[in-house]
Amino acid sequence: MSIRKLTVMTLLALGALLTGCSSNADTICDRRRECIDDDLDTSRCADDINDWVDDKNSKERRDRVADCADCLSDTSCAEAVGRCLGDCAGIP
Repeated sequence: MSIRKLTVMTLLALGALLTGCSSNADTICDRRRECIDDDLDTSRCADDINDWVDDKNSKERRDRVADCADCLSDTSCAEAVGRCLGDCAGIP
C-alpha cells in the first residue's frame, strides 16, 4: 500500500472519529434533502440538530440522533417514511 493511500485512509478514519454526532446530523440532513426537500440547507439543518443535542447535552438525545441516522442510512426514501418515523420524530 502506498504512503498516499495510507495517509488518505488515516485522515478519513480520523475525520470520522472526530465528527461523531455531526456525521449523524449530516446523515439525517442529507436524507431529508434527498427524500423530502431538494432545497434544504443541510448545513443549517445539521447545526440545528447539533444545537438541539447540545442544549441538554443528554445521552438520550445523542442516542436518538444516532438511531435515526442508522435507520435512515439503511433504507430507501419510501422505506424511511414508515420504518424510521419513530426513531426520527421530534428531531429538529
